[in-house]
Amino acid sequence: MNDTHSTSTTHEPEEPHGVTVPTPHHHVNYFAVFGTLVVLTIITVGAAFIHTENELVKVLIALAIASVKAACVAFFFMHLKFEGKLIYLILIVPVILCFLLIFALIPDVMHGVLFNNFYRH
Repeated sequence: MNDTHSTSTTHEPEEPHGVTVPTPHHHVNYFAVFGTLVVLTIITVGAAFIHTENELVKVLIALAIASVKAACVAFFFMHLKFEGKLIYLILIVPVILCFLLIFALIPDVMHGVLFNNFYRH
């Protein structure tokens, strides 16, 4: 007797290498994200009109808002919100190196020969 419906003799073929299984689609409310970006842009323009003696405050406020906007774009439009934890580990190393490079070069830029000679004349 030939039993073709037996589960022990039938095997499903393995997926070939390089083929990925589609992941479920996550619903993102792009209009809400767009609205958030528009509101944050309006707040950034409004921050330029803040009356303060220190211009650094305006720049820091604008950079903070820009960071939030960049995070929104990365999380929702680039779908990083739905990625695994490994992608964040991969992201941490270049970010740390970037900050290290910036802070390591600040003394050279601010107190270097070119900077001081440029503003003396």
